[in-house]
Amino acid sequence: MSSNRDQHEFGPIDPDALRRIRKVFRRHEPLVDSTEIDSPARPRTLSAALSVGFDSPGRFDVRWSRRGYYSCHYQEPDDGLAVRFDRHPNPHAPETHFHPPPDASTDRTEPSCIEVVLPEDEV
Repeated sequence: MSSNRDQHEFGPIDPDALRRIRKVFRRHEPLVDSTEIDSPARPRTLSAALSVGFDSPGRFDVRWSRRGYYSCHYQEPDDGLAVRFDRHPNPHAPETHFHPPPDASTDRTEPSCIEVVLPEDEV
């Protein structure tokens, strides 16, 4: 998601979706210590800090577009573990794909195990 073309295809960020996802983290995930949307005026990313991860405390960074595309990046900064689930146009991978551990490298993708996609009017 680094080029302008990629960003254009991903579409504009959906602030309402980020707020709804934040509510889900707060309500249903007891390991979440805090949530933060990066900017009230121009939100781009929701971050959710977890007190416990696989090996050390972790964090989810979520981006969700008005086109129903998303990037859900999980990382544990202390030990370098990272994984990412994405849904966006990609000429080198399925539209819905997974960047595996240990580093969620952009050049390593696999088909995602996430099969459910919300209709646009529910995103």
